[in-house]
Amino acid sequence: MSVVPYLTITGGRGAEAADFYRKLFEASEGVRMPAEDGKRLMHCELQFAGGALYLSDDFQNNGGAPALASVFVGLGKAVEVDALVTKAKGMGATMIQEPQDMFWGDRFAMFYDPFGHRWQIGAPKG
Repeated sequence: MSVVPYLTITGGRGAEAADFYRKLFEASEGVRMPAEDGKRLMHCELQFAGGALYLSDDFQNNGGAPALASVFVGLGKAVEVDALVTKAKGMGATMIQEPQDMFWGDRFAMFYDPFGHRWQIGAPKG
């Protein structure tokens, strides 16, 4: 069994968000299904760090309510938290917590992406 986060993107920015996450996480894109209106994204699947992330535009017409998801991404030693955070900042992320060594043994940081989702990024130190 695996759990796959599924993000809902408000404001008709699903394709933009998919491109943001693909670039940020150097993800490979599996399926991308545009909606019938040709403007919104029905579904997108990204693979990175041994897992997957799904996302789509909001089809509930909630009037642009803020995104509420908080996503934790646990990265292996191959990914450097500080480098990922620097990249995220350069792409418009807003920092909540700068990278720091945590008592549980990880390098850890938190930020909001330009789509309102809070990301928690952690990887083993060393």
